[in-house]
Amino acid sequence: MRLRYPGEVRSMALNKAKLNDYVNKLFKGDFKRYKEKHERDTSYTWEIFFGEEKKGTNGARVAPNSAQGIKVIDNHKRKCATCGKKYDEDPSDFEIHHVNGDRSYTVTSNLVLLCHSCYKKIHNGAKAELKDWINEHKPQEKPKPSTFKPPTFKPPTFKPPTFKPPKL
Repeated sequence: MRLRYPGEVRSMALNKAKLNDYVNKLFKGDFKRYKEKHERDTSYTWEIFFGEEKKGTNGARVAPNSAQGIKVIDNHKRKCATCGKKYDEDPSDFEIHHVNGDRSYTVTSNLVLLCHSCYKKIHNGAKAELKDWINEHKPQEKPKPSTFKPPTFKPPTFKPPTFKPPKL
């Protein structure tokens, strides 16, 4: 099979590297927030963490303002930062992603332009990494004693047959 563009294979590896880089950055931010909350309250679980809609903002999500959004779009040359999809083809399919996951920190260095597909891949990847880390570091529970009791066995009882001698 012939490649159409000389850099095609290289760019795919580069895209995966970028995607993994964003996953790692988001994981680190989520992990930091999870650990801080878990240290304050040990009953705080990852299910609660991912169920929260307002991660780290103490209120509503802080969206970047219009000027920041335009700057992020221009900084990324109007393309998805990981796959290169063009923003102008379908602007509604794009997200401005907070690199470290903290939705209250909206400086342009923490924002990146992603298509919806890459955005989901990054968030799902970071979520999976955090779940894996938590599962690997769960305190080991002591095995519970078995509640199994072997069945009791009573051998059947037989009455010896009574034998009457024959009458003569």
